[in-house]
Amino acid sequence: MMKFNDRVIGILAILGGIAIISGTFGFREAPGQQFGSGFFPRIVGAAAMLAGLVQVLAARDRGPWIRIAPELRSRDAFLKLGVLAAVVFWLLTVQMLGFLLTTTLVALVLSVAMGARPLPATGVAAGLAALLWLVFGMVLRVPLPRGLIEGLMSWT
Repeated sequence: MMKFNDRVIGILAILGGIAIISGTFGFREAPGQQFGSGFFPRIVGAAAMLAGLVQVLAARDRGPWIRIAPELRSRDAFLKLGVLAAVVFWLLTVQMLGFLLTTTLVALVLSVAMGARPLPATGVAAGLAALLWLVFGMVLRVPLPRGLIEGLMSWT
């Protein structure tokens, strides 16, 4: 198990609150509304910063900031780190490759890393990406990054 010092968690909460609040400055104000679109996210950001400050000030643990247990130096830990790397890969490449291709690649690689056979995993990964694209891109109208595959589809 990995244990973080309470101060680390508090500092991360403060930084997260700052990020949330700073992200709201580009939000448009809705005409005729008493509260703009950034009002509630700013409340959440301020609450995260306040909770983080309380966490930092109330922390009693004076030990190391991060302790890593021996169990995390195994294959399972490597797979968990692979999930984080897959998320970072997706974020860095989705604008270039598009939603469908990037999501399919990430799902395929993670499935094979977890022990799935490549051929069935390819079908499942492509189906998952298509389902997510259908739900978010078509039904909910979330603007998803377009790539090579989306450019070939005339109805998108």
